[in-house]
Amino acid sequence: MAPKVEVRDLSECRKELLIELPAEEVRAELESVYGELARRLTIPGFRPGRVPLSVARQRFKREAREELQRRLIPRLIEHALSLHRWRLAAGPEISDFAVSETEPLRMRATVEVFPHIDVRAYRGLRAVKRVRPVTEREIQEFLERLRQAHAVLIPVEDRPAEIGDRVTLLVTAEEMDARGKLIRRVLERAELTVELTPEHVNEDPFAREIVGVVAGQEKTFSLPADSGKTIRYAVSVTAVWRKEVPELDDEFAQTVSQRAETLEELRELIRRELERRHAEEAEAALREQLLARLVQEHRFEVPPTVVERLARERLQRLARALAASGEAPPAASLDWEQIARRRVEEAAQEVRAMLILDRIAEQEGIEVSDAEVEAEIARWAAQRQISASELRGRLTKEGGLDTIRDEIRRRKALEVVVAHAEVETEMAPPAEGERE
Repeated sequence: MAPKVEVRDLSECRKELLIELPAEEVRAELESVYGELARRLTIPGFRPGRVPLSVARQRFKREAREELQRRLIPRLIEHALSLHRWRLAAGPEISDFAVSETEPLRMRATVEVFPHIDVRAYRGLRAVKRVRPVTEREIQEFLERLRQAHAVLIPVEDRPAEIGDRVTLLVTAEEMDARGKLIRRVLERAELTVELTPEHVNEDPFAREIVGVVAGQEKTFSLPADSGKTIRYAVSVTAVWRKEVPELDDEFAQTVSQRAETLEELRELIRRELERRHAEEAEAALREQLLARLVQEHRFEVPPTVVERLARERLQRLARALAASGEAPPAASLDWEQIARRRVEEAAQEVRAMLILDRIAEQEGIEVSDAEVEAEIARWAAQRQISASELRGRLTKEGGLDTIRDEIRRRKALEVVVAHAEVETEMAPPAEGERE
């Protein structure tokens, strides 16, 4: 006899399940559990595997209950979900699990499920693809970045650090309250590199404090933070470097590119590369525009636990990026509560977008072949500079192969949306700061 299932809707995604398993099935499961425990566990006075069931029932009640939960909970939850074609998002949270050999088993569980959604009118969406022209200023900035990348660093010992230099530091940072009392130590002799570019010095008060230091100098200063707090810094200057950049001529062009003999040829190569990038940016923006339109037109609840987990991952990634950036550290003065709220909002939209694409893929009958998964693994492995077999092993161990398959499937679903969209292409004005 199938378990009896009652559902109480707590929300679109949160359900309370009341599950009842007939007494005869409970007895059969308990017989099996006690038999396994009698064979597996050892009791003094009995040979291994020879413990009578009557003794096992007396001695192993707690173990039997735990084993019964381990066996039945996943099975009963899966049965309840299948009745409604729900996909588990989080849980279950078990609040009641009443076991008796003479009574039906009664279980109360709360789960989060992904909602059933109907995606409508995803073909024929109207959108505008804006392609930015390549400006002379962009080409010049690209050339300047190439020069900087090929610059030689020369130690400076006869003058203070100035605009254009690079300074390496050991930094200790302490957060102080409005009365000057220590709240916490944020950094402890952390190694940091500060590029004293004009933009950085203009925008970052920490960088402005570094202008004028000399190698070997110790310096302390404080900068304002939120809510009347301050960050007190103690820096030790380990080195000051000046950059010696190469001349912008034909020799430089030959150094940085095997396909350019002259500076003009290098400029043309750069123009083509920038045009390619602009085209890719326009395609990516078009996809984002269409996906945002779908999300806007399909409003539904998403599982809060999934959203919170994704937002937490994004916050942790941001924190790691800040820690590894090697740049000046006013991260301590960031409004983390506001950032966290924004990440939760973004995560909710991202989950909504994933569910919409999953539904489109289902409606379109989109499949992902093993060859496509292998190609994606090879691409990821190349980005991480490891072998495809090593990455595949990690993904298999961590259950990441399904994640790759899902991502490819969603990407193909979005391609369907893009392919059937009514797209108008127009030349966009240059980005701010890129005008001639």
